[in-house]
Amino acid sequence: MPELTKKDIKEVFVETLEPFAASVQKDFQGVNNRLDKVDSRLERVDSRLDNLELGLSEVKADVKWMRDNSGELFAKLDKFIALLEKQEQELLMFGVQLKRLEERVQKLEEAKQ
Repeated sequence: MPELTKKDIKEVFVETLEPFAASVQKDFQGVNNRLDKVDSRLERVDSRLDNLELGLSEVKADVKWMRDNSGELFAKLDKFIALLEKQEQELLMFGVQLKRLEERVQKLEEAKQ
């Protein structure tokens, strides 16, 4: 039986492992491609989150402005309601005065006849 040399053993290992290594390489390339797609999606999600954060910061600024100015708005609204109530009172008074004047005019016209 011929003796096996290191070179022979190396060739056997290379021949045996080469297809396995190629298969593993192919699988790694597939995994790498999938990870690239995941990275791409994550970048899009990150971009969308940045836009969302920007939008939320604008909404927060608007809400803060509304909170800061709500007291002034409610004060003006209270004044407006008070003016409206005062106007209703005045209209009621004018209605009563008009009715009295109409009665008076009617009495004067009756007395004239």
